[in-house]
Parts: sequence; C-alpha cells; structure tokens
Amino acid sequence: MINPQTLIKVFLLSLTLTACGTAKDSRYSSTEMLERPPILAVVKEPGYEETEVDQSVVPKRSAKKGLDDAVYVTASTPPVLKIKQPIEAAWHTLELALKQSELKITDQEQKKGLFFVAYSPKTLADMIPFVNKNESKDVIYVLTVAAAGEETEVTSAIASPAEQKNLFLRTDDEDYKIDADDLLMQVFETLHDDLVEE
Repeated sequence: MINPQTLIKVFLLSLTLTACGTAKDSRYSSTEMLERPPILAVVKEPGYEETEVDQSVVPKRSAKKGLDDAVYVTASTPPVLKIKQPIEAAWHTLELALKQSELKITDQEQKKGLFFVAYSPKTLADMIPFVNKNESKDVIYVLTVAAAGEETEVTSAIASPAEQKNLFLRTDDEDYKIDADDLLMQVFETLHDDLVEE
C-alpha cells in the first residue's frame, strides 16, 4: 500500500513541474530591449602612423615523405637522376638520402661534386646464411653531382681501382655498370618515396 504522504508529495511535484514548463516569459524571447555597446569614433592624431600588420605566412612542413615529382630518372643509358633543386640544396638533399638509405659515404668532395659510396647489391649469396661474408666485397661507386640549369643531375659509376678497398677488383666488369644503375635507382627511390627532411 502506498503511503498517503508520498502520494501527496508526488502530486505536488508533478503540478510544480507542469507549471514551470508551460509558462512563457516574453522577457527572454526578445533581444530588442538589451543594451547595445556605444559606437566610438576613431580619431587619428597628427603625426600618428599606422603600423603594418605582418601577414606573412610561415610555410608548413609537408607531413608526407619524399620529394615526389621533384625528382626523376631519365630513360637514357646510363640513367641520370635529376633533382629539381639548385646544386647547393640538392647536395644536402642527396647527402641526407644516402644516410637515410644506410649507404656508407666513404669520401666526398663538394667542390668537385663527388660522393664516394660503398655499395654491395643484395645477391643470392647474401640470402644464404652459411656463405662467407667479408667486408671487402663492398665496391666503391662515385656519384657525380652537377648543375643543369635550375636542376641538378646525379650520375653513378664505379670508382677507379685506386679508390677501391679490394686491390684485385676488376672495375671493367659489366656487372659493376649494372650495379651502378641499381645504386642510382636505390637513391632515387629514397629521394622520391622515403626522404624525411630534418
């Protein structure tokens, strides 16, 4: 059985809620009577100079990796890697790409536009665990960087026998020319897809 006092409290509460919900106060529906701020006249004093507002925009760094269309390889033989940057900027971009692709730079001569890089392409012998791997199999290649108008050209070739670690290396072998092209393509892929600017 329900307590009569509880029943009276519920009835009064429902009447109060009903009364609050149906009344409309016109004071809150119109904003015509609200106070408006005053309009102030701007008076310029003699000798007062307006300061210019700096509206320059700081360019945002691209969140994507790689240079994308700012780098390409020609279809010529041997191929030529072209970077759409002046030679100074391209030199630093190429150096960054070599480091990020974990290619060992053995020497560099910026004035002559030369990077000497130790490169060993992945062969079947690299995939077999019991084959003897010695460090002397790294071959030194030279990347030549040269200005070409507003762009920069990069070519790859095997370094001279005097610059090789292995004194018995025959640098006239055709496989080394293919490997030089592979090295250039590896650098291109890093520049195009994976380069992260620091």
